[in-house]
Amino acid sequence: MNEIIKLFLKESISLELNIGDLYQLFSVKYKQDYNFWWKLSIEEMNHAALIESINDNFLSESIMPSNSIEKKVQELSEMNRIIMEQIGQFRSGPMSRADAFLLASEIEHSIGESHFELFMTSQPNSTVMKIMQKLNGDDINHGKRLAKYMTDNDIEIISQK
Repeated sequence: MNEIIKLFLKESISLELNIGDLYQLFSVKYKQDYNFWWKLSIEEMNHAALIESINDNFLSESIMPSNSIEKKVQELSEMNRIIMEQIGQFRSGPMSRADAFLLASEIEHSIGESHFELFMTSQPNSTVMKIMQKLNGDDINHGKRLAKYMTDNDIEIISQK
């Protein structure tokens, strides 16, 4: 297997696991949102397992994104660095509930997560894609689910961009 594809999958798995860890921290800190954060955390861990399954059992270069994969690896690596930094900051002094939702929203709209979402919601063009989409089931649309949860629970965030 091409080394860059291996690195792409490794970074993708790390991203899903890191996001899952962050959401798990949120589930502990924000008790009123425990079920929401815990479910997202588990789903992120499942995403990592699905990617690992692709890596272990099904990988062929023909099902991987072919355009500018090196750039995607760099983007995933940077996103992993940012999330790990946020986890470290959170452990040393938790952020406000609204800031946690803002961060999660930014993460769910990031490059790595949007690639996973696109893969899981696109028309399957291979048996592998069909299997992965069935296994993933409803574990998609985290960005939309975050927005709905925030609206339903009167969580207002002000973007700092």
